[in-house]
Amino acid sequence: MKIIPVLSKVLMGSAFVLFLSYCTKPIEEKLDDAETKVQEKQSEVIEAKGELYDVAADSVGQVEEYLVVTKQRLEANTKNLEEIKRELKSDRAFLTPILEQELSDLDKRNKELLKIANDTSAIRSGTWENVKIEFNKEMDALETAITDFRDKGTKKP
Repeated sequence: MKIIPVLSKVLMGSAFVLFLSYCTKPIEEKLDDAETKVQEKQSEVIEAKGELYDVAADSVGQVEEYLVVTKQRLEANTKNLEEIKRELKSDRAFLTPILEQELSDLDKRNKELLKIANDTSAIRSGTWENVKIEFNKEMDALETAITDFRDKGTKKP
């Protein structure tokens, strides 16, 4: 009957020895694994930096494109306002002080927006999407006001 406890102790001892021999790696292997992981993480960081630079370059390109389109719209507004002035001056009876003041206000607002568009530091800020949305709203409102003024100025009383 003493064979069973001795046999179980031998089996437990052999299992423990086998466990230790399979579960432990030599230190060189552990260092190699760690170096490999560090190199992989460094390549991931380099790749992420490259993607970040690409996104930044795309953003700069979008801002530049937006500025070109915006300035074209503002120049078109300037031409429309000048054309309206010529039309109203050709028919002096219709150029009332009220219409003159409204036209002057529209021209002033167009110049203010053009000044903002030329100040690229405001548009190139970190929140340029918000600036773009607000700026577009103001430009749309100005263009609508110019169209309404043209319609109002061409109607005879």
